[in-house]
Amino acid sequence: MVFFRLLLLAFLSSQMFAGTIDLNKIATEAAEHKKMVMVFFHTNACPYCQKMLKESFDKKSDKDIINKDYYFVDVNLDSPDTVLYKKFKGTTGQFADFFHVKFYPTILFMEHNVVVSNVKGYRNKEKFRTILKYISSKSYESMDLETFTNEMDMKD
Repeated sequence: MVFFRLLLLAFLSSQMFAGTIDLNKIATEAAEHKKMVMVFFHTNACPYCQKMLKESFDKKSDKDIINKDYYFVDVNLDSPDTVLYKKFKGTTGQFADFFHVKFYPTILFMEHNVVVSNVKGYRNKEKFRTILKYISSKSYESMDLETFTNEMDMKD
């Protein structure tokens, strides 16, 4: 009986802190502000995810760079959050499966609630900023990331 009570308490506690990530609403707001949506998939146990969160998303200067062109959406697969996306409704893990995300960290970039690009794996701060420029300039429409990076290097 004690075990059942503890199990019930653990379930109720996790549900109390569950939230909803409504990408439909976020995409609408982002479009109104002429921004894109950046969805960052990660887990607590992933050391590269934690390193990237600390290096590229933690400081005010990093947040300012991101917030200029993007709405940042944190999708932690260890959270009890529910995600809404178009007609999809499910857990963060189900949402990752919906997009076939199996490698962490993974970042999806969306415009008008449609994925326009994705990045799999850890990137240091410098490489991540190059990716942000690549996406925000919409260079993905005319070239791949490697070509963009080479052109950026030639300008320096």
